[in-house]
Amino acid sequence: MPVVIAVVVLAVAALVIVLLRQATRLRAALAETKAAAAAELARSDHERSSAEELRTRLLRALDAIPQGVLIADAHGKVVYRNRVAESFADARHSDALVEAAVGELLDEALAGTPTDRTIDLFGPPRRTLVITTQPLADGALAVIDDVSERRRLDATRRDFVANISHELKTPVGAMGLLAETLTLEDDPAVARRLAERIVDEAFRMDRTIEDLLVLSRIESEEAPAHEPVVASVAVAEAVERIRPGADQAGITIEVADPDPRLVVFGDRRQIVSALYNLLDNAVKYSDPGAVVEVRLRPDGTRLAIEVEDHGFGIPKGDLERVFERFYRVDQARSRSTGGTGLGLAIVRHVATNHAGEVTVESRLGEGSTFTLNLPCDALAPAAVPSPHGASS
Repeated sequence: MPVVIAVVVLAVAALVIVLLRQATRLRAALAETKAAAAAELARSDHERSSAEELRTRLLRALDAIPQGVLIADAHGKVVYRNRVAESFADARHSDALVEAAVGELLDEALAGTPTDRTIDLFGPPRRTLVITTQPLADGALAVIDDVSERRRLDATRRDFVANISHELKTPVGAMGLLAETLTLEDDPAVARRLAERIVDEAFRMDRTIEDLLVLSRIESEEAPAHEPVVASVAVAEAVERIRPGADQAGITIEVADPDPRLVVFGDRRQIVSALYNLLDNAVKYSDPGAVVEVRLRPDGTRLAIEVEDHGFGIPKGDLERVFERFYRVDQARSRSTGGTGLGLAIVRHVATNHAGEVTVESRLGEGSTFTLNLPCDALAPAAVPSPHGASS
């Protein structure tokens, strides 16, 4: 009997040991499974976080681009619009035409046909939009691109080439005809007049080329030198440059006594060039014996330099265009004075380069006042050098 009990006890003990070992293995397996599940969950969370971060970046990038972007699903429902495209949603007036065109082109893209369409909106402001659509695997993509500025620049380039070709062809053609006539002329007096005309046309062409070079240089200097320029000295230098022409035309230039402490910051050559062109314009469009007045008016951190003439003035319809290249209010007078039509365009670019602006006020029969506004330090101490010693 004791032997049987001992055997049973041993069997039970062996069974307990087996069960304990299995429990240990099971706990280890469960721990491994739990760790693997936790790692997989962490990896999933990381991938989900990365995907969400990537999505956020893509959406921010799409919102940052200047084009409008729309994405439609396979049923034609728009599932995404970036910020630009959102401005056309529920739009009114001319922008509603864009939304309607996008819907039509998306339908064609969903049918498998990539398309594009150009839409002109007459504004204001006037705009030109190009809508392009592309089929996707499960939907369609539409891109709205505002090409107004590109079209304007293209038109400006074409006009510039046409204008400069005309401006240079006219004096070259005139010189050719005059020279041909001169070779056949025996009368010394007539020959002298023809030679003088050739000289005038040559100077006219030289002035056009010189103004083109100045305009090109100023346009290329988007960040001009930032140096203190004494306003009174810049005005005096411009007056000295125009004085021979003014004296020849019988025009008096009067400069109100400026405060020598008025200082503007920028490129001295550009500022003097702008003032010279304003004075040149005033002299050319004034009658003999007239007076051109120059005034400096500080206003806090801005300085207004006014050039006023008492000529025949500018028609109201031309005021917005006088700063365009080659635009002339009076073609006949420009031909007689040798104006190139580039002076005021130079002034506008100088003002833009210096974070300023140029404006004009005019009345027919009374004259015009051009105002160049520039950032200014009205209290800057300045030693005023002689304008005769300054170089342009």
